[in-house]
Amino acid sequence: MTSQSVESHRTWENPEARVEVRYSQAGVSSSVIVISKFTGKIMLLDAGDGVLRDLLSAGSLDFVEDIDVIAITHGHFDHMGGIYALLGFLRMMHRTEPLNILVPAGCVEVPAVVTAFRRAYSETIPYRIFIHEVGSGTGFDTDFFKIEAIEVEHWGLENTTGQDNPMPALGYRVRVGTTVIAYTGDTRMCESVEKMVRDADLAVIEATRETAPRAGPRVHMTVDEAKKLATLAREAMLVHNIPKIEGWTPPSDSEM
Repeated sequence: MTSQSVESHRTWENPEARVEVRYSQAGVSSSVIVISKFTGKIMLLDAGDGVLRDLLSAGSLDFVEDIDVIAITHGHFDHMGGIYALLGFLRMMHRTEPLNILVPAGCVEVPAVVTAFRRAYSETIPYRIFIHEVGSGTGFDTDFFKIEAIEVEHWGLENTTGQDNPMPALGYRVRVGTTVIAYTGDTRMCESVEKMVRDADLAVIEATRETAPRAGPRVHMTVDEAKKLATLAREAMLVHNIPKIEGWTPPSDSEM
């Protein structure tokens, strides 16, 4: 059965893969943990603040060596803000395996964080970090995950032109064995995101807005749009909702 409710902590699994969304709220933090049941290897889709805590909450340090690849959808802090802490913990725990990080071509935030980390600990990082800029249609295969990047349409405050020019942003289709997992990242409804989730065994779909904004560029999907998109996949999780915090008025689409 397809699950279409919007919650923070979600899990899904089949005989080949397990997917954990420990926390995903717009403007705070988002990350998705994909685990291969064949090998125990891990792929992170985004690495928002708290991703280290989320990995530790499983009660094992196996992830120190088992993280195979990190795929970042875009450079907003709620999707990559946990990278520095994670890199530091892997250093402290003496990880030795190389770490691959995928970023959209033109993304500046993640390379800047990794550069700062390298400068701070240039003599004492026991593992190599590789940043790969990828574009729409780019494939990236490891021994454990087969990944396709798909360009999506997302907009942010760093666009000061006043034009509706989306920022560098991707979604990903990931294959684990024969299982296909699609992750939209942040996006408005667009043709490419429909292609991304179609026939996926699991689609992890952002569902930020209760209603569409009356003015300004469209930045995020509404819950109704996400539910409609979910029907294209075999099963779906709706994530990246607006947190319900007393006294906090949700920002407009153009502020996220």
